[in-house]
Amino acid sequence: MVSDDSLSMRLGFVVEVIAGDVLAYEADVLAVKCSPDSDGLGAQVREYLGEDAGMLPQASEYRFWPGQDGTRAGLILMIGAPPRWSLRYPQLRDLGRRFLEALWEQGVDVRHLATTVEGIRAPSGLDETEAFRSLLLGLADAYESGHYPPTLERVTFVEQDKNRVRLLEDALREFLPRQPSEARQRNWKTETGTMSVMAGTHSFSPEHRKPEADETTPHIFVAMPFREDYDDQYYLAMQPVVHEMGFLSERMDLDTFTGDIVDRMLARIRRARLVIALLDGANPNVYLEVGYAWGVETPTVLVAHEDEPLPFDVRGHRVLIYDKIYRLKQMLSEELRRLLG
Repeated sequence: MVSDDSLSMRLGFVVEVIAGDVLAYEADVLAVKCSPDSDGLGAQVREYLGEDAGMLPQASEYRFWPGQDGTRAGLILMIGAPPRWSLRYPQLRDLGRRFLEALWEQGVDVRHLATTVEGIRAPSGLDETEAFRSLLLGLADAYESGHYPPTLERVTFVEQDKNRVRLLEDALREFLPRQPSEARQRNWKTETGTMSVMAGTHSFSPEHRKPEADETTPHIFVAMPFREDYDDQYYLAMQPVVHEMGFLSERMDLDTFTGDIVDRMLARIRRARLVIALLDGANPNVYLEVGYAWGVETPTVLVAHEDEPLPFDVRGHRVLIYDKIYRLKQMLSEELRRLLG
């Protein structure tokens, strides 16, 4: 007779994406990245830890805390990570693996793990879809090594931004296309129609089993204001076109200038196949990025809404003027195909 634990290992576990606040989401374990300069979820969890916040894990270390007031998870797992500006796709793959390995090493009886997609709002400017794939590959690594809790049934990625939820749901269906018949067989409770089953790297579609991206993976750099006002331009036009062309789409929030972050931005512009710059809002950071791209001769595509007044120094350059988002996507697609072939 096959034991329940053996069946669990054979079937893997469900992966899903839902909309919501991960701190208000009920799960056995909340897994969090802990960087020295963490903001967002990491900073929020630190506040709940109070005096214990002085015992945060260093890079490659981990620590558990009981669930705190303000969270609905029974246990908090924090994994030490490098500074946010230095975060890359290999570190995210390692993070996904360490989430499950830490639970396995400590023998934690967990059926449901909740977390977020780390790195996509960090100054490192990672491609959101590739960051998600890197984390999933890390989960697959833990599964294949057997270093994951055999009781685990579900991993839920909880995101508040509606555009990102839609993006990650689409990516999940693309990455892990297997029909979740095993999940129904086990009667695993899920909350979305986009659940997939993780059972190692063979669960991925063939084109997505390749290693995570690195510094040499071709990318297009997007210079734009980090404001919700421009999310539609990015998520509905710029990013889809870049992905359709087979490139990573990277952008950096330069609201906080430090030497390391600026150096990272300059390096990614130098190595980009081209730069797409949204001039809407006359954001000074965007013009800084455009000026540097011109200086290092990285091809640049300038984009502006028809109502956007353009400064004198860009009026003599080719600018794609759009009125509707669908027209922006169409023009960008044509322009990138013309420039990149």
